Amino acid sequence: MITHDKQQKIWDEEHHHPQVLKQMDSGEPSSGVVKFLGFLKENNLPHTTGLEMGCGKGRNVIWLAQQGLRVSGFDFSPYAIKEAKERGQRLGVSNDASFFVQDATKPWPQESNQFDFGIDCFASTDIESPEGRTFAIREMCRVLKPNGYLLAYLLSPDDEFHKKMIQKSPAMEHNAFIHKTGKFEKVFDEEDIARLYKDFEVIRKERVNKTTEFFGKEYNCLHFWLILKKPASR
Repeated sequence: MITHDKQQKIWDEEHHHPQVLKQMDSGEPSSGVVKFLGFLKENNLPHTTGLEMGCGKGRNVIWLAQQGLRVSGFDFSPYAIKEAKERGQRLGVSNDASFFVQDATKPWPQESNQFDFGIDCFASTDIESPEGRTFAIREMCRVLKPNGYLLAYLLSPDDEFHKKMIQKSPAMEHNAFIHKTGKFEKVFDEEDIARLYKDFEVIRKERVNKTTEFFGKEYNCLHFWLILKKPASR
């Protein structure tokens, strides 16, 4: 079983020398995040302040800041956050896009009920223990305002590449595998989703059919795209 420290070191190296998902090194936002902002605007929902866990080099946070929002992002990779800050400064959004080093599986520094929305864009997939994922999502729920929204964009067992890796290099946990780089990845079925996000109300759940490149080859994907809502009573 991979340790949390090893997972962090592998990710820090990945951000230094991208080889798995070159898209994460680009400045283009995730299509799932673009779609999420569209949903918030179309429904006239509050979306002034946001927080992204596992933000990497900040592509989503920076793009949202360019749309006029105030967004913070954190990651447990110091190199990724250093790069994110430099990119934000270069693009002139430092006042609206802030970044800090933080481990999602340890207590978050924010006070409760702070943000209009949160983003889990393939971040939960790289937390190598059920306990760590549960803690992170509970912290996300805590820092969101009552009736705040959460985007969860998730890998699924129907993704071509991930299905292949689960068969070829399974981890000890169900629907999980050890990547070619040595890092852990978790994919989510309906039961996994219901269990992890049980403190939220599901507002919308869709499947996203797309192609994604891994190691120079394109694979078909069928991701989960969910909009979740923190209950007013929490």
